[in-house]
Amino acid sequence: MAWKAALSRLVDCSIPADFDPASFNFYGCTWQLPEAFLQINGGSAMTMSRPQRAIDDRPNSQMSLYLVLSGEITTDYDGRKRSHSSGDIVAIDYSRPYECHTSGYEGITITFDRASAPSKLQGDVHGMVLTADSSAGVYLGGQIRSLVDHVDGLSVDQAQSAVDGILRFAETTLPAAAPRKKYDDFSVLDRARRLARGKLSDPDFGPDELANALSISRSKLFRSFEDHGGVQRWLLGERLKASLRTIVLSEGKLKISAVAHQHGFRSEAHFSRAFKKRYETSPSFVLDLAMHSKGSSMYLSWVKNDAKEERATIEAWLASALGKENSP
Repeated sequence: MAWKAALSRLVDCSIPADFDPASFNFYGCTWQLPEAFLQINGGSAMTMSRPQRAIDDRPNSQMSLYLVLSGEITTDYDGRKRSHSSGDIVAIDYSRPYECHTSGYEGITITFDRASAPSKLQGDVHGMVLTADSSAGVYLGGQIRSLVDHVDGLSVDQAQSAVDGILRFAETTLPAAAPRKKYDDFSVLDRARRLARGKLSDPDFGPDELANALSISRSKLFRSFEDHGGVQRWLLGERLKASLRTIVLSEGKLKISAVAHQHGFRSEAHFSRAFKKRYETSPSFVLDLAMHSKGSSMYLSWVKNDAKEERATIEAWLASALGKENSP
């Protein structure tokens, strides 16, 4: 069903270990609009998460406004811990880690692309809440409920217009819900990561270009990356992680020279040296491993069955695969 497919692209769902699978229930309905999805869904006890490995493997530029209709939900928005009950409205940014637990819930979600959102919603609103006892929360919740009640009688353009109004109102309220200064550096890192993904193939894209693209000073950029060993080292790491993922998931369809070119390395030799220094093995060895083991299915199987830590990534998979390869 469309609503299940849309949800699976954003979050991983699981049943708590102490819950009886026979009692599991999950239901929903989705309306696709020109620039948004409107969805109502609910279910029994469940955990929904978007850990860093899911962000790395399924990058997504979407955001959501979520209205809790019933149930109690405990959520961690990348360090911002929140408890939600009926009537609360929360903003979710799927480029940031997210995890929630519930013993049963129902809610309405409006999902939209960050690029089309009002400007202030593109800031650090991940986990921002309008509570059920606030005037803004009551008003906005009423608008969201009304949209679901009447959406079948509206044209798609009318429904999209209603969504646009809801997002414009949310823009005036959510960013003021909590102080942002504490998250300034993370915001720089988050925006840098999104920008870098689109620039990794350009060998001339470096610290100066990143600072200009972020509209910040070089000094602020360098301060934000001190814990990452500097901007240049961070960019190299992003290129190498992306190239590793390409090698594994392409299963031999790309030559090493093509992978190097796609990720901003000026030569295959430069790429191979940097790759071996970081991963203690050569790109060609990883290519052979991926080809002989059906890299894409092997990696996805590892993510599903073997990766237990939220920080598990393609690099963690490689370390695991190399360990098994070298074991007696």
